[in-house]
Formats: sequence, C-alpha cells, structure tokens
Amino acid sequence: MAYIVIAFFFGLAGGVVGRLKGSSFFVWFLIAAIVPFVGLIAAILYRGEVDEPRRQCPRCGKTCMLYDALCTRCGMELEFTRDTLA
Repeated sequence: MAYIVIAFFFGLAGGVVGRLKGSSFFVWFLIAAIVPFVGLIAAILYRGEVDEPRRQCPRCGKTCMLYDALCTRCGMELEFTRDTLA
C-alpha cells in the first residue's frame, strides 16, 4: 500500500515537471510512477522544447519548430534561409 502512495506522488511530480517542459503530463506520470526515483530524475533532466528556436509559417502564421520542414497546419514547405538563423 505504501508503494502505491509513493508511486502516485512521484508520478504526479514527474507529470508536472514533464508538462512544464512542454511534454505530455500523462506519459511522464506513467514513467515516474512505474520507476519512482529514476522516472522523476529523468523528467527533471529531460530537455524541454520550450528553449528550442522557432519560426512562423509565412502562409498561415503558425509558430513551428526551427527544424520542421513542413507546417503542420497548412502543409507548406518551410524554407531554411539565413533569416531563420537570426
């Protein structure tokens, strides 16, 4: 019974940390709940996509990740230009 309580709270903490870093709450909840200590540490060390450079699609204006080749909203092929690096 004590393991279930500990696993739940570690899962909750891992889910919150994962969500703050831009990932799925449910996935990190499961990871941190199944392996409590290791899962929470993995969620803390996980690289967040919040820090990744972004650019806007010229057609629809959706903000896309810099490494995306296509806009996920309108399907336009995104060019990689010097303006993208700035």
